[in-house]
Parts: sequence; C-alpha cells; structure tokens
Amino acid sequence: MEARNPVDQLASSRRILVLGSSGSGKTTFSTKLARVLQLETIHLDAHFWMPGWIPTPASQWRERVCELVANQAWVMDGTYEDSLELRIPAADCIVMIERSRIGCLYRVLKRKLTIEDHCRVDAPSGQPLDLAFLRYIWQYPKVTAPIVLDRIDRFGPSTPVVRLRTFGETEQVIQDLRLRLDGDGRESLAAPPLEG
Repeated sequence: MEARNPVDQLASSRRILVLGSSGSGKTTFSTKLARVLQLETIHLDAHFWMPGWIPTPASQWRERVCELVANQAWVMDGTYEDSLELRIPAADCIVMIERSRIGCLYRVLKRKLTIEDHCRVDAPSGQPLDLAFLRYIWQYPKVTAPIVLDRIDRFGPSTPVVRLRTFGETEQVIQDLRLRLDGDGRESLAAPPLEG
C-alpha cells in the first residue's frame, strides 16, 4: 500500500524497513532517517557478515533477525529477502529505494574506492567485489525486486510503502522530516551529509 504522505508516515513510524539493491543508498538514507527520528539504526550487513565476509549460518541468522526485530523501535537497513517474512509484519512502514542498475554499480565501486574499509559501521571490512555480487546488483530489478514485492503483498499488504527513486527525493524527505519535527516541537538531530 503506497503511503499517501511519506513525511507524515515516516514521522509517525517507530519501526521502518529500508529495502533496495546494494548501492542504492540504503545505508546513507537509513543513517540520516534514524538520526532525524532519533531511532536505533540496524544495519543487517553488520549482523550477517562475520569478519572475512563469512556469512552467518542460516539457523543462527533467523534467530538473530528475530532478536533484532523484537526491539521496540528501529530503522532497519538491508533487503535480505530470505528473512522478509520475519521483518515485514513488525514494520510500521517500508521504504523502497529504487535506483538504476548503473547507478547502484557506480555507487558500490565509488564506495570501495573512496571509503576506508575499517571505517564502515554498516559492514565488516574487506567486502569482496566479486562477480556474484555485481551480478546480484545487475539482476536486482528483474530477480530480487519482484520477490520483495511478493513478500510485501503476502506479509504486509496493509503496511505503508514509501518509494524513493532519486537522490533528490531521499534528500527532500529527510529535509521535510527535519522541518516537520522541528515544527511539531520535537528536537531533531541535524546530520551532516553522508556518502555511501
């Protein structure tokens, strides 16, 4: 269900899923959104990938996701389509960041070249840029996005969805939220621009 007023919806939500392809800007948007709303940011990559980019075993991963979802309030960054049925029912709102494949690939390569690996808070250092990862990004619109939409239809048909397609839209939402929360008398945390 597409949210009629994204700013109102996000301002009133306490559990927000941010979904999209790798390189779409999920981490940057999630971090800014959490700062403005004063919510905890949960980067799923930081919980799934162990040092050396070794994945958490499936059974342990589902337990971990259940623990994370049980928190009272969060902005949760990460698509992880195999656990959406655990996360969608708990969400007050879903943000889908829909960027072009070329844009996502560009951002991933730029991040690898410009951000110090050990400085990332959203994932362990040493992320490999292998063919499987790049193929995932390229195929996301045709392969993964339909799975995500199906999971939303099945597990959260009445959950409001905010769709953001450009960098300008994501920035405008953050700016409008800051103005809205300041206008409501709530103190929002101004965040410097992030890249990622």
